[in-house]
This record gives sequence, structure tokens and C-alpha cells, in this order.
Amino acid sequence: MLDQGAREVGRVYAARGPWIDDVTPGDPADDAHFESRPIPEDAWSAFEGSALCERLHGLPHDGIIGSYEEFSFRPEQLAAFVALIETEGPRAPAPARGWLAEMVRFSRRAQERGVGVTFIVSG
Repeated sequence: MLDQGAREVGRVYAARGPWIDDVTPGDPADDAHFESRPIPEDAWSAFEGSALCERLHGLPHDGIIGSYEEFSFRPEQLAAFVALIETEGPRAPAPARGWLAEMVRFSRRAQERGVGVTFIVSG
């Protein structure tokens, strides 16, 4: 969750349903088709420099995991993502833990809808 006054460095998107695969996350014209959550700067910075982020690179995914990048986990890749975050999240740097717990909840909702999640990190 993003605290008041915290800087947002990106967003995580999940389609509201599988019927909109050709709609682009992050395009304001298409926002109604996506559920999204902010990526808080402090959480992202702590996460990006952590061992957990390094482990995440080893999971099947699309894109580049990093600042100023976009990456995603397709529906069939989400179970491994959720399992890793659930297992390793409690040992992540403190500023990232709340955000990672939210990412687990967010990803589970996406799994229930049969869609993946896309991270757009803008800075």
C-alpha cells in the first residue's frame, strides 16, 4: 500500500478478465480494463537491492526486472511467483514487506480471474 506522501515509481496491473488480452496496461485509455496497485519508491528500492529480487530473476517471466523496465508473469507463471514471495517475503528488507504482501493478495486475485500481472516501473 502506498502511504500518503510516498512517491510512486510505477504500477502493477492485472486485467479484470481474460477477454482483454490485446488491451495495454498503463495506457490511461485502457485503465478501466485493469485492476492496479502502486509501486512505492521505498518498497521498490529495498526490493530491487535484495536477494529476493535476485531469486525472482530465476523464475520464468517476460521482460526485464528492474527500474525503468516492464516485466510480467503470465497466468501459468503466477503460482511460482506467489510461492516465492510468500516464502521469501518475510525475510525481505523491511520497507518492502508490506508491498510484497499486497503483491501476493493482488496476484492471487489475478490467478482467480485467469490473468497474469504486469509490472511497469517508471523510475
